[in-house]
Amino acid sequence: MATVTLIVPTLNEAENIDILLERLTLVRQSSKLEFDVLFVDSASSDSTCARISAWLNRGPVRLLRREINVGLAGAVIAGAGATDAKFILVMDADLSHPPEAIPDLLGPLLAGTHDMVIGSRYVEGGATPDWPLSRRLSSRIATIPALLFCNVNDPLAGFFAVERKRLIDLPGTVPGFKIGLAILAEYGSELRIKEIPIEFRDRDFGVSKMNRKVVFDYLRQLLGLAGRRIIRR
Repeated sequence: MATVTLIVPTLNEAENIDILLERLTLVRQSSKLEFDVLFVDSASSDSTCARISAWLNRGPVRLLRREINVGLAGAVIAGAGATDAKFILVMDADLSHPPEAIPDLLGPLLAGTHDMVIGSRYVEGGATPDWPLSRRLSSRIATIPALLFCNVNDPLAGFFAVERKRLIDLPGTVPGFKIGLAILAEYGSELRIKEIPIEFRDRDFGVSKMNRKVVFDYLRQLLGLAGRRIIRR
């Protein structure tokens, strides 16, 4: 079986670590999938790293500690460089991405039928049940400019699986959170993409990382992608 590493970026997610790893353990046991879990911590100031360290001898769990916060995209790329797995699955630590969907994301990659699989909020069967109407509208509006660079329903999804080489070979740096968009924009039509529906849940513990800097980084990423497209043409 192909080797898979789950990359989970963390920043002050102490209350979610045990719950996440318990659910991941159940997924591994029930699906018979072989994968390890690599946490990439961006200088958490709480007990996140201690919670992860308590699991290091209990299963295929690893921890890569960063001394500064390099952003989610930077953490994912660092994680990709710290494993030799053929495939990478990226997910958040806050339990907004359902671990139980992991077999559905990995299946098409392991079968060789697709190059990237996205856990999508915006295909039939997907949902954001905790979101008020205002947040649903703002999310949809934020998606519109990203559609200039790819042709998927949920280009800003943070829950996806892809060949590790695609991450390693991304040019330059990727600002902010939207590492999936960077892959979609870079490889374009050569990717065989599948979107599977997920139910995206808001966090129960910890504090959201969404702030003005995240919005600014997203705008900066869009400008960078537009510049690359102009240069290529």
